[in-house]
Amino acid sequence: MKNRFTKFLEKDSVMILEGTTKREVLEELISMATIKTSLDVEVLRELTWKREKMMTTGVGHSLALPHIRVDGIGTPVVLCGVCKNPIEDYGSQDNEPVQIIIYLVGSSSNQEAYLELLGSISRKLRTPGIIEDILENITRPSQILRVLKRRVKTDEENDEGEDE
Repeated sequence: MKNRFTKFLEKDSVMILEGTTKREVLEELISMATIKTSLDVEVLRELTWKREKMMTTGVGHSLALPHIRVDGIGTPVVLCGVCKNPIEDYGSQDNEPVQIIIYLVGSSSNQEAYLELLGSISRKLRTPGIIEDILENITRPSQILRVLKRRVKTDEENDEGEDE
């Protein structure tokens, strides 16, 4: 896998989110993405909500994966938001509250790389026990970052001989 999302995670990429609603926690993530990209907050907000209106990004099992593509960004931004308060109104596909949000802002000019990043996030977060490990460390962003960056062999990668 060429484009692992973990290579874009930095110390400030893991956030403990204070909000109690979908709007509040997404705004926290949009604000940080604005800082990290120098893109206009209104552009990120509009694209994020446009994507959310198409279909919820709450994928189930406490997880949401909001993702947008935007012009004018070089390096993708990946943020991991862990919600202090389970977000009941997220509208997740399994109708359960969301507690972990991985927010991706990628370039609109390279769809292949963008899809590789989304796939990397999806594979990593399906690793048995990882959701529980993140939630056990809800007050320790540096430990959550270590959990996310921990190398894990998936069945697919075992076939290819690569580490995650």
